[in-house]
Amino acid sequence: MHVAIERRIARSAAKQSGLITRTQLVKIGLSRGQLSRIVLAERLVEICAGVFLIGGAPSGPSIELAAACLSTGGVASHRSAAYLHKLVDMAPSRPEVTVGPSHPMRKTPLLPRSSDLVPKDIIRIDGVRTTNAARTLIDLGAVVPGATLEAALERALHQRLISFDRLVRRFFEIARSGRPGVGPLRALLVNRDPRLAPAESDLETLLLRIMRKAGLPEPVRQHELRAGDALFRLDVAYPELKIFMEGDGFGVHTTRSVFERERDRQNLLVIDGWLPLRFTWRHLCHDPTRVVSQVFSARDRRLRELS
Repeated sequence: MHVAIERRIARSAAKQSGLITRTQLVKIGLSRGQLSRIVLAERLVEICAGVFLIGGAPSGPSIELAAACLSTGGVASHRSAAYLHKLVDMAPSRPEVTVGPSHPMRKTPLLPRSSDLVPKDIIRIDGVRTTNAARTLIDLGAVVPGATLEAALERALHQRLISFDRLVRRFFEIARSGRPGVGPLRALLVNRDPRLAPAESDLETLLLRIMRKAGLPEPVRQHELRAGDALFRLDVAYPELKIFMEGDGFGVHTTRSVFERERDRQNLLVIDGWLPLRFTWRHLCHDPTRVVSQVFSARDRRLRELS
């Protein structure tokens, strides 16, 4: 193969995370026979219909997703888009891509989906065409449990990928009876007070979900107050009862100094009359009944003290 052609292939693939399509190879000047020989020599590896990866280039979920989008002309969506936006921690086992309703559903390593995407729903992340945060959340409700969807919603708001008002507007623009995913997200939007600050962690989201399900009064999120000479912010609180609840996740306190500051912070709050309740992932995931009981008990105690 001519050196000039090799260089053009390398330049094109470099712009696409090491990927190049059959159509691009033909335009560069590669013949069918040359392509077959290159593939046999493993200098190009076909990882999706009509899409090749430069031999030796790194692979992984993001590369497989980019290849699926190049192969179909589609857009990363659903769990794949949520993974790119960092709204979920794991990529799906197969790329999830939205293609137009007229697209031929040939065999590919992705889960094909037809939809009514419009240009304003599409952005690029690391060079991959993907649904924006609002459209991703709307679609996500069709393929994940409610708890996962709520955690993704909180992440999107906390990371400022979308405002609550913009999400609500886009939801009602495209929501229709029978559309997959509409019901779960509609319930979250209706029940959620947009004036509340978004949860800062998945653990906090789970705590709020458990409290809501148990019928506990809605607490204040990210409550700011001054104790002593310091200004503090409490994850979840009942300010009128001076009760606050926080989630303890492994790895949250990355240094000894941070850990010690947290202990000093709690001591100052207790001295100021606040009652702390701290819960771990194990508490919330394996013993939510106990969590609810402790919150009810703390509220009852404070209400008796105030009566």
